[in-house]
Amino acid sequence: MNQRLLSCTSPLSVGVVLWAIAMPVQPQTPAAAPQTKIKDVASRIGDLNYRVSDLNSRVGDLNYRADDLGAKVESLQVKETTTEVRIDLSADVLFAFDKADLLPEAQQTLSQAAAIIREKAKGAVRIDGHTDAKGSDVYNQRLSERRAVSVENWFKQSGHLTDISFVTKGFGAKNPVAPNTKPDGSDDPAGRQKNRRVEITITKG
Repeated sequence: MNQRLLSCTSPLSVGVVLWAIAMPVQPQTPAAAPQTKIKDVASRIGDLNYRVSDLNSRVGDLNYRADDLGAKVESLQVKETTTEVRIDLSADVLFAFDKADLLPEAQQTLSQAAAIIREKAKGAVRIDGHTDAKGSDVYNQRLSERRAVSVENWFKQSGHLTDISFVTKGFGAKNPVAPNTKPDGSDDPAGRQKNRRVEITITKG
């Protein structure tokens, strides 16, 4: 039967079959390959954007820390002579508006002041409270006295300065270090902020 099949097959047909068998099979490129590459590039771009965003976040955090450090420096100013050390504390860092209770965020500023007192004090330490000119003289006088006492109590209880002799006094708005009003008579918030303060004077010897 095979002989009959071969006998009826023409040479041309045999050549075509042999050519088809010898023809190498070309591998098919997956149709999804270009899409895969596009997705991979997009993924890398997304990752790059994430890293840039993260870098911006870190820069923002660094700026925040720098601003926060500057605020802490301004909240406590120290002036030293041969006989005494004076520490000026911003009342806005220590107290809420019109209050004499210490704020939680005042702890670090007072801890810094306590360390200076512990190192430098050889005699009595004076704590003077001051307010701006808003409100009546009687009210400001009492507020400044209560604030001075609050600072003293913190030094004794939380600052553990039990062996230091403190003297507290309130001056109300009597001793401003900046104008409470501008030359045209309008309110000067920046000047009033400087006047709201607690001054600590340390005798060195």
